[in-house]
Amino acid sequence: MPRLVKTQTQFEGRFEETWTLVDDADELPPWEAETELTIVGRPQPRQDGPRRAAGAARYTVDVQLPGMLHTAVLRSPHAHARLAGLDLDAARAVPGVRGVAGPDTDLGMSGRPLLVAEPQYVGQAVAAVAADTPAAAEAGLRALAASFEALPFSVSMDEALAEQRFRGEPQEILRGDVDAAMARADVRVEFALETPGQLQTAIEPHGGVAWWQDHELTVWASTQGMFAARQELCQRFGLEPERVRVIVEFVGGGFGAKQGAGPEALLAAALSRQTGRPVRVVNDRHAEQLVSGRRAATRQSVRLGASRDGTLLAVDADALLAIGVAGPLMPVLTPAMTLYACGDVRGLAFPLRLHLSPTNAFRAPGVMEGTACFEQAMDVLADALGIDGLELRRRNHADVEQESGEPYSVKALDGCMTRAAELAGWADRDGLRARSADGLLRGMGCASQIWWGSGSPPAHASIRLGADGTALVVTGIQDIGTGTLTTAQIVAAEALGVPVDAVVVRGGDTGPNLYGPVSGGSMTTPSVMPAVRAAGEDVRRQLLDLAGDVFEANPDDLQLVAGRFRSADGALDEPLTAVTEKLGDATISGSGGRGPNPEGRAVHSFGCQIAQIAVDPGTGEVLVERIVAVHDIGRVVNPLGASSQVEGGVLQGMAFALTEEYVVDPTTGAPVTGTLDDYKVPTIADVPEIVVDFVQVPDAVASSIGAKGLGEPPIVPTAAAIANAFAHATGRRPGALPLTRARVIEALHG
Repeated sequence: MPRLVKTQTQFEGRFEETWTLVDDADELPPWEAETELTIVGRPQPRQDGPRRAAGAARYTVDVQLPGMLHTAVLRSPHAHARLAGLDLDAARAVPGVRGVAGPDTDLGMSGRPLLVAEPQYVGQAVAAVAADTPAAAEAGLRALAASFEALPFSVSMDEALAEQRFRGEPQEILRGDVDAAMARADVRVEFALETPGQLQTAIEPHGGVAWWQDHELTVWASTQGMFAARQELCQRFGLEPERVRVIVEFVGGGFGAKQGAGPEALLAAALSRQTGRPVRVVNDRHAEQLVSGRRAATRQSVRLGASRDGTLLAVDADALLAIGVAGPLMPVLTPAMTLYACGDVRGLAFPLRLHLSPTNAFRAPGVMEGTACFEQAMDVLADALGIDGLELRRRNHADVEQESGEPYSVKALDGCMTRAAELAGWADRDGLRARSADGLLRGMGCASQIWWGSGSPPAHASIRLGADGTALVVTGIQDIGTGTLTTAQIVAAEALGVPVDAVVVRGGDTGPNLYGPVSGGSMTTPSVMPAVRAAGEDVRRQLLDLAGDVFEANPDDLQLVAGRFRSADGALDEPLTAVTEKLGDATISGSGGRGPNPEGRAVHSFGCQIAQIAVDPGTGEVLVERIVAVHDIGRVVNPLGASSQVEGGVLQGMAFALTEEYVVDPTTGAPVTGTLDDYKVPTIADVPEIVVDFVQVPDAVASSIGAKGLGEPPIVPTAAAIANAFAHATGRRPGALPLTRARVIEALHG
């Protein structure tokens, strides 16, 4: 029976109460730890692996349509300027040019303009030309003969703070009396850290292809949220959702930067309506590095007070964030406020408005940066107390969520620490430091992690099964490279009682109108897979009823296991097709939805990582030799896919710690890391040994499948663990990341 209920939803720490449609049929008993599962929990290769490996996967940048126009975008060379001259007519006269747009061009859109006459950062779009070929579009761009009047700008956090130039209201968190608690502490420490801006640098740049036909719009977009993209397109062009279709066949990475339609798809749609032709807008690599978003640089400080036995008495943290001209204040204070038990805490975060491109989400936005500082401060405290770092963390274990006071549904952080210590050889870490006979300084460091992991409604799925016994699962999710469609294949096969190869999963298309959430915030598996399971159980019940008709048996006495109908007494053992082949052209259909979130319980994921590094004191090179990553994400649906997720997160966290840094020239406001020659992402040569394990405690409170989110957690503690290993190896602790050779040499010899 469908009904509307209120539930609390969350996305990356932002909570709201919403209405959601639920069906009693979707309220299934959870898969408990002792539930016997035959497919879930076993490694499964991706269903689309062969297509990806063969180069047959079609990404948005590969889309080619009849008569498609190519777009070139004029971008500001200044951090702040006023457009002084722009010859649109000259551009229109260039052979092959079909559409031209500038700041004054009516693009038929409502909301924030895509093209501006007063750009606020280097790379901001000013005009666009759509033409038959890329060369013609570039020629049209040159014909614009744009000129600018440079205006004052600021990319300095100090200036922005002094002038109170905030992008939104500063955040203040206060619990208890921090000053009084700090005064009675036996030991007080302080640690300050600067963290870099970081670019997502997805292998597929941002892009969109749009085509208007008969007052309906189809958009191919490289996006993590096809329904969010559809909503944005509807709002901008005043359309009903039924007139907009967004297609996402494959996505070459996003890491948080592609959560809507994006300027590229919006501009493509506007130019397509202007020209009556399909239009392609795709960033080149330089534009991708300039305007596709970034993690904000931060300047943080943490003060801790503790008793002699290591009990945290006070936490006082503050942070400056280089937000740019737009972007939300990410939850950089969350680790300090929530990771360990402490009743007296204070946090202040200031989002600074600079003449820089907008920030957006980047895998564990805010929390990773906050952890990089806070978990180093915890090691500083451990050293001051003479207590082992892992032991200090155990002594401050939090049984309840610190901000809400709600008990955790499941928390296995202590188990993660124990297992990570075993795998890393933590007990002998001082011996590791003493045995470096090759002249390298070796050390080992740890860090813990917290992240929201509940997922949220709404999410829907449907399953159709025909005469050949193959199940077609349709979901509202887009697979951004994480293997979520394969996860749905596994869950559907388990729920149906059929082999994995009897299930085909489709997503990446808003056409069926089966809603799924943005692939971000570690939301997809805990949000969508309960809906897939419910749809599978629906179809299984129908199959058992039909089997009862065919075999003249009580459906309650039948099971469907591994694609075969079996009776309780063993007398019946028939293949699935013995029933489905009688369907003829008919199909069996089932549907499922995600139920409301639990009340009064906090659902989070946890983890612990331990890094082993070697430092060359002569060259300043830091070599990560091994990362041990143990995480608590509830039930692991696909260990193969989950391990890959952890490995990817560890590499991104390692890059944040060692090489990646968004650098801006303060005299021009221009980023100087605008190419992959200058912006150092890891290569295969940089990959260390990564040891992955999970403390599997299915979370029956979280959802019917017992899984929590995994996308963000692996990146959260990596940089802190590496920095703590550096301090263990060298006895020094630089005040800034990444640990470049120059910073290491200065720390060791300066």
